[in-house]
Amino acid sequence: MKGISAIAFIIVMVLAANPIAAQQQQDSESSMLPEIDPQDIEIRSQFEARFPGLRRQPILGFDPNPRVYQIDPNRTPFMETHEQVVANLPVSQLSRPEPPAYMAFPYSSPKNVFSRLGFGSYVSPEAEFWGVKRLSNKSYIGGDFDYSSSDGHLDNENSSFRFFDANAEYATKLSEKSQLAVNGGVKTSFNNMFDLPTTTIPADARKEYNGINLGTEFRHFKNTVTGWKADANIRYYNIDLNNAGSLTGKSEERVYNLSLAKRWAGGNTDETFTVKAGAKGGNYENTIAQDSWFTAQGGVVYERLFNYATNVKIDASVYFAQNSFDDQIYLGPEVTVEHPLMDILTLKVTAGANPYVKTLEQRHSENRFLTVNNTLRHTYRMYGKGEASIEYTDQGEFNFGFQYEDMSDYPIFLRSNNGPFGNQGYEYYEMQYRDAYKVSAYASVVHQIIPEKFQINGKVYLRSPKLKDGGRIPYEEKIGVNSGVTVQPFDGITFEAWADYVGSRRTFQTNEKLDSFILLGGQADVQITERFGAYIKLVNILSQDYEVWQGYNERPFQAYGGVTVKL
Repeated sequence: MKGISAIAFIIVMVLAANPIAAQQQQDSESSMLPEIDPQDIEIRSQFEARFPGLRRQPILGFDPNPRVYQIDPNRTPFMETHEQVVANLPVSQLSRPEPPAYMAFPYSSPKNVFSRLGFGSYVSPEAEFWGVKRLSNKSYIGGDFDYSSSDGHLDNENSSFRFFDANAEYATKLSEKSQLAVNGGVKTSFNNMFDLPTTTIPADARKEYNGINLGTEFRHFKNTVTGWKADANIRYYNIDLNNAGSLTGKSEERVYNLSLAKRWAGGNTDETFTVKAGAKGGNYENTIAQDSWFTAQGGVVYERLFNYATNVKIDASVYFAQNSFDDQIYLGPEVTVEHPLMDILTLKVTAGANPYVKTLEQRHSENRFLTVNNTLRHTYRMYGKGEASIEYTDQGEFNFGFQYEDMSDYPIFLRSNNGPFGNQGYEYYEMQYRDAYKVSAYASVVHQIIPEKFQINGKVYLRSPKLKDGGRIPYEEKIGVNSGVTVQPFDGITFEAWADYVGSRRTFQTNEKLDSFILLGGQADVQITERFGAYIKLVNILSQDYEVWQGYNERPFQAYGGVTVKL
């Protein structure tokens, strides 16, 4: 095994001790316009606001659905008193308070800084940080970063990688009704590509990623209902594929987003109207294309709680989408109805449609073995889903649901075959667009057997990802299971274990598939003093030999250990 540079590791430790970062603004497939959040500026509750799934092993090239739990909705904005918060609540919320949401067991009591520094087998350092500093009773500055790397686990090829993502945010209250926030972030990563012995591509091909984002948000609210919100941001992302023969190249992307929304109360109890408009666009350059795309949206949202029970939300939006392939106007409606049938059962039905573009940054984050010469176009998605939630006890909740999606120009991953006839010469991945549909169902449960001490959770999902011209969507499984157990016998001591199962997946070739796999892991956190703790993490305990993306064998069993620091 090759040794990692001592200088690089020292830099990681320095970053952990002197961080500047914050929450990263996430792209949304369903809408480019954010919902108006009536909450005032707030201090997020410890590090889980940025790192809800720290216990998971980062899998190269894999974008799993992390086990994310909702942050406490009852948290109090630090710029308002309890009396001010209650005075602004709608009457319906005062008479029918929401039940408390499930909270993940904390590793430590809330502080201004939480960081985790560790080291694993295969020379794999990791560092995670979350911190916030209140500058006054009207402003704060916060930050986070996430670092992981490895010298490689494969003996016969170079499999080293590094992922680093840092973000920072400053927010201030300009007046009793106005708030301003400014955020920014950087990314820098690399991974070595897997070997292609049947091709002429060299064995040391490598991809490098660099990005930066800047954004700002302004809110002006008379109360928690009436007000308006505007935001703008810009993102730059660069991908370099080096030493890859004819596939060597570079791709650059710039994405711009501007949105405005205004909301006001209606004449009935818990009735609101929202008018929103915005635009999102980008341009990209690579060897085969120098193109751009653009999406404009305008719409009205109506929301009302009928009879203090049935919540109805209607979004009537219209989109204009333009790319190098076509220009088109799309209808983007969405209707959501949520109704409690009894004290423990709530039903929710949603139907809608919208166009969206997955950026190059998003696509390369999903598949690290994607080549750089790709084009972008809009996907139009129509969907319908029904969900049921059963709160059978104060400590347990069971959910199940069904969903149907119909997608035009859905992006999929394929591998090209440049070998001679009868001799497969698969290269790296490329992106194509096909019409597809998905039918899915799921069931999940969260139950605290002993409140705040012993909890179990699990989810099973079934789906049928199909291409309309025949066959399954490549690299998407039909069945999966996520499960976990958390035990906190004493304050400051937490044990976790998890098991995830991913079913077999078809590749882009007929009658070819990737085997199913199961990943077992566990972690123990111990708070030794008020400020310092230690942890041990075991991942892929069964040392499964599996592939997320065909051609690359993921990491076998790994053991991590390190310290936690809070200030």
